[in-house]
Amino acid sequence: MSLHEKMDMALPPRGNSPYDAPSAHQLIEAVNLLISEELGGEISPTQKWKLRIASNALGIASREIQNIREDREALRSVLDSLQMETEKDLSEAIRNGAFDDSLEDIHARLVPLVDKKLIVANPSYLIDRNDP
Repeated sequence: MSLHEKMDMALPPRGNSPYDAPSAHQLIEAVNLLISEELGGEISPTQKWKLRIASNALGIASREIQNIREDREALRSVLDSLQMETEKDLSEAIRNGAFDDSLEDIHARLVPLVDKKLIVANPSYLIDRNDP
């Protein structure tokens, strides 16, 4: 086995085409793990608070990267089905009463989109919300 092959064994699989390993998601997770480990150490309350903010931000970024394609498709599907171009157009149409006769249907279509946003922003909110 060549030196190059031995070195390659330590790398994560290269499934991040067109980019090399590690992926953006893997990098974010590694930094988040480092920050989480620092939170357990002896640091000031202010530093701990700042590290938690950074850790939460990295978690959001990681979840966005993982979910963006599926979530964009879901949003586009709902907007297309309602003949709207953007979320802003939809909110204006709702505000102007364009869907007053079908608010239950609109609600049913939008709740899954809101849930997707919550999963990215703070997945624990949905867990807490669904507990009896």
